[in-house]
Amino acid sequence: MAVIAFSGASGGPGATTTALAALLTWPLRDGRRVVLAECDPDGGSIAAGYLESRVMGDMGLHHLQVADRRGHLERDFWPQLINLSEPGAEDRVLLPGLIDPAQAAGLHQTWPRLGAFFAERLQHPEPHRPAYDVLIDLGRSGATGAANALARSADITAVVVRRTLRSTHAAKPRVQALRAMLEMHGREATRLGLIVIDEGPYSARDIAEKLELPVFAELPFDPKAAQVLTHGGDGGRGFGKSQLLRAAAVMSDKLQGLAVQEQQRLHAPALRPLTALDRLRGGTR
Repeated sequence: MAVIAFSGASGGPGATTTALAALLTWPLRDGRRVVLAECDPDGGSIAAGYLESRVMGDMGLHHLQVADRRGHLERDFWPQLINLSEPGAEDRVLLPGLIDPAQAAGLHQTWPRLGAFFAERLQHPEPHRPAYDVLIDLGRSGATGAANALARSADITAVVVRRTLRSTHAAKPRVQALRAMLEMHGREATRLGLIVIDEGPYSARDIAEKLELPVFAELPFDPKAAQVLTHGGDGGRGFGKSQLLRAAAVMSDKLQGLAVQEQQRLHAPALRPLTALDRLRGGTR
C-alpha cells in the first residue's frame, strides 16, 4: 500500500530512470501490483526511450484530461496502461506520459483528481480488481507547478539528486517548493527525502545537510545499465543483476517500507490527554 512520487531537477539527476528502475524491481507482496505513472509536465520519455517506440496504439496520460472532463477518469484509466511485466504476468504496468508538453495545460484540474485516484481507488479497489502500489514520475517540472498536487497525495516524495554542487543547487528550489506545498496543506515535511546518485565529489551526507532532508536511498552511477533504461536495448544477460538494478531493489524495498510507516502514522489513533479521573484510576500512557 504505497504511493511514491519521484522529483528531479535540471542537470540530469535521473528521476525518470530512478522511477523506472523502481518499477522493474518493486517488491510485489500479497498479490499486489505496481503502476508507474509518467506525470512529468514536460512530457514522457519511457515509450520512446526504454520501449524504443515498439508499443502499438495511442495510449497514455493525454487521454485522461478528456476522460476527466467527462467524468470517466477511472473507467478510461485502465486502457491507457502498457504491460512491462515478465511474460504471462500483468503486475508491472506503465501509464505513458504526455506526448507534447503543451498538453499539460489541459491537465490543470485533473492533477488533484488523478492524485486522489492513485491514493484511494488504486489502493482500495473494488472487489474484482487487484490493489496497486503507485510510482509517480514528476520529472523536473512537476514539483513546482499544478502537478505538485500528486506529491501532496503521495505517502512520500523522493527528490533525485547527484553528489555535485550543480545538482544540489538545481534541486534546492524544488525541495523548497515541495516543502512549502506540504506545509500549506497541513502535511508533514518529513514525507520528503532524497535519492542520491553516487556521481560527484561530495558525500550523500553533505548533500543531505545542504538540502536539509534525509537520504532515503543511494544508487550507484552505472551508465551502462542506465543507458538501457533511458534509450532501450537488450542490456544483455547481466542487466537484471547490474549494480543499478541490484541497488534499485534495495531502494524499492526501503521506499515501500517508508510508505507503509507513513500510512500507519497518519492512521494511528490520536491519544487524548490523561484527565484527573484517569490518573485516579491509575491510567498510564
